[in-house]
Amino acid sequence: MKTNKLTISALALTMSLAVSAQTSFDAAKLYEEELNGTARYVAMGGAMGALGSDISVISHNPAGIGTYRTSDINFSVSGFGTSVTTDPLATKAMPVFSNGRTYYSHNSKSDFNMAFDNFSAVFSGSDAGDTYCNFGISYRKLQNMDRNLDYVDDFDDADGFEVWREYKDHQRNKTHSFDFNISLNLTDKVYFGWTLGVLSTDTWSEGYFYDYYAAGNHPNYPDGLDYTCVDKMNQSEGSGWNMAFGTIIRPIPAIRLGAAIKTPTYYRQRLEYADYLYAVMGEPKSGDKFTNSVEYKFTSPWSLDLSAGVTFGGPAFSMAVGAEYEKHFTQRTSLSIGNTRLESQGAVDYKDYSVIKLGTELNFGNVSVRGGYNYRESMMNDASYPYLYDTDFNGWKQDGNGKVTEVGRTDFQIDRMGKTKYFTGGIGYCSTPDKDGTQFYIDLAYIHGIRNSIVNVNEYVEDVDVSYNYNTDKVMFTLGWNF
Repeated sequence: MKTNKLTISALALTMSLAVSAQTSFDAAKLYEEELNGTARYVAMGGAMGALGSDISVISHNPAGIGTYRTSDINFSVSGFGTSVTTDPLATKAMPVFSNGRTYYSHNSKSDFNMAFDNFSAVFSGSDAGDTYCNFGISYRKLQNMDRNLDYVDDFDDADGFEVWREYKDHQRNKTHSFDFNISLNLTDKVYFGWTLGVLSTDTWSEGYFYDYYAAGNHPNYPDGLDYTCVDKMNQSEGSGWNMAFGTIIRPIPAIRLGAAIKTPTYYRQRLEYADYLYAVMGEPKSGDKFTNSVEYKFTSPWSLDLSAGVTFGGPAFSMAVGAEYEKHFTQRTSLSIGNTRLESQGAVDYKDYSVIKLGTELNFGNVSVRGGYNYRESMMNDASYPYLYDTDFNGWKQDGNGKVTEVGRTDFQIDRMGKTKYFTGGIGYCSTPDKDGTQFYIDLAYIHGIRNSIVNVNEYVEDVDVSYNYNTDKVMFTLGWNF
């Protein structure tokens, strides 16, 4: 098997293995969002929708830009490392036995990487009055995933002969957001905002699937047998747009209440993939490359954001506490190719999910200390799997008896995006304004993220669900000026 070629892997020829040119699992990669923005926003767990005065709320509650009383410009960079581990930990030295399979993973760890995460500017119309209009622009990296995972198991087939199986996948997902905002402050008690977001996406994966009888493990195959083996690659690029509308009400100076609605993101994508199939269910194949591409549209969930903030204290010491709740509604989520909506994809595989954000900031004169927590539920139904038995796009052909006469794209794994948790903290310094009112600020944040994924290698019935944790450790730095 040419495992050095680009590509991921194949199911055996069962209906649950048949995967087409595009699935809900491909689309879900586009909607995933990491906790990112300025170091202050991240250090508070993103719980700033009602507090405002940070550019990173621009797409969650656009009214938060209306709380600025001066103009602002900033940029953020970060250094980060990642690792992938099974949960519970399953290594070659300590394999786990489940449902008749003994499995383990070569848990991976990345090198230290650098990234440019954020650039933004707010131009405030504030003057001596309390009614004014602000304008904001922002670039933010919504997703920067680089994940390697593998899976190795062995078990006895129906006749009692040992089978070995290997799966490896390398996935990179990148999403960039460019946001444009207009916001209003009415008497410093009510704030309104509108944001237009333009997104750019790039997802890519490669890997292989390989199962076999080792030499001497089966009397009919004394030299061994490649049972099913496939290499595969896919890549998707495209763009999207959305809008958000928000308001903040300040009934008394210490309390702020926020609400926002975000439209679905309307994506247009081009997906390209290639498979090299060498064997299926023990039948040798040519290994010739199968390629295809498709342009598709994906409509993501729309969302409702509710937030609250409390501030108190004076010049020597002050405190801010924020809490935020997002609800994402998937009923109208859809995928389509041309004018054909794929009825077996989209909302049928997704469920409504919530995001909870909590954060606090303690200010001691010019120095601030922050902490936060961010929790995102899974958007995937437990019973979802990559089904698209659509011969117009995936290359599979069947006769009237269901016999496959031509094989196109083949996938074998179910990779359900699970819950994500972030634990955050940080510190900041803001200078005393000079005679022109200009001041600079420096913020640092640390983020520990755990993103869960349920992987099922489903070439056989009643298989094992393996829980993988994609762990990130990031240090972020923001430098900015108020003027």
